[in-house]
Amino acid sequence: MKSLPRSKIFWILVVIAAIVVIARAMLPYWVHDYVNRKLDEMPDYDGHIADVDIHLWRGAYSLRDAEIVKTTGKVPVPFFAAPAVDLSVEWKALFDGALVGEIHFERPRMNFVNAPSKANSQVGIDQPWTQKIRELFPLKINRFTVRDGEIHYRDFHRSPKVDVEIDQVRMVATNLTNSRKLSESLAADIEIKGRPLREGNLEAKVKIDPYARKPTFNTRLEFEEVSLVKLNDFAKAYAGITFESGTLKLATRMDAKNGRFNGYVEPVFDKMEIFDPEEDIENPVDFIWQGIVGGLTSIIRNHPKDRFGTRVPFSGNFENPKAAVLETVFNVFRNALVKAFEGKLESDPDTPQLDKGEEKGEIESEG
Repeated sequence: MKSLPRSKIFWILVVIAAIVVIARAMLPYWVHDYVNRKLDEMPDYDGHIADVDIHLWRGAYSLRDAEIVKTTGKVPVPFFAAPAVDLSVEWKALFDGALVGEIHFERPRMNFVNAPSKANSQVGIDQPWTQKIRELFPLKINRFTVRDGEIHYRDFHRSPKVDVEIDQVRMVATNLTNSRKLSESLAADIEIKGRPLREGNLEAKVKIDPYARKPTFNTRLEFEEVSLVKLNDFAKAYAGITFESGTLKLATRMDAKNGRFNGYVEPVFDKMEIFDPEEDIENPVDFIWQGIVGGLTSIIRNHPKDRFGTRVPFSGNFENPKAAVLETVFNVFRNALVKAFEGKLESDPDTPQLDKGEEKGEIESEG
């Protein structure tokens, strides 16, 4: 068989190199259009990215200035915004024989908005985030991280307007592919730290089954003392009271399995002062109401520690949650007369395990 002349081989290699160069130059534009098209498919929301950076050497690409906004109603803040989102191969997992991906969010901001109508509320996206992310990256996402994030709860329809913020959010989630190749258990682990109301410290740990047909998870959360005065917009808008002084710390746990859940919230208020006659006398209704609330909380508090607290148990299913009202009231008097609550989590040896494989849509990923 006659071999090709060297000149023809040279020009073939030149053409191939040119195609590769052109394809590499066009790749960011193709990815940019693809990502924007997929983000636009979310019902009631519109997504957009400004630019894409390709990093072939590490099997990654970065989204620049990503934003998701609600298109129904009038919501003045985006649901999600981040200057950079990086999707890449998780190289560490390759040593365990798994080809999976990871995603990193840099300075993301999420806004949950409460409103009288569903159109003006912003509590999430109907289509699962996991499915949408799968469409943006060819590998299953096994790990995601967040650096310097912010989470806001807002209500623009109250007076005063409400904005409760957790900033400096750091998050690490592992084993999202639900695989024993990458973890000793089939549960995904999520650790979260942040700063509630721009002070104090919040820590949360979540263990979740990503592939359970019904919500299955364990959640533990605590935050240290924060100033009650920083909650005044929230307290005034929803309870008609204004804190003059004091601190709040809180602990909560929630366990869910096969669509049912139970848990508790334990708020503890130290040195709380609500009623100030000199400041509240201008509005007679506020004067009377805050006087009643301030008086009651002064009576039914643990006086040696100057602490008002309770534990609010809750249980049920996700369509019909229930709070134990009578037990909550009993716990108020228990705090005052028996033993003050600490606003800290107790050890829970009876925590349900998530590795049983019950009602799983997918037991284990092959990576």
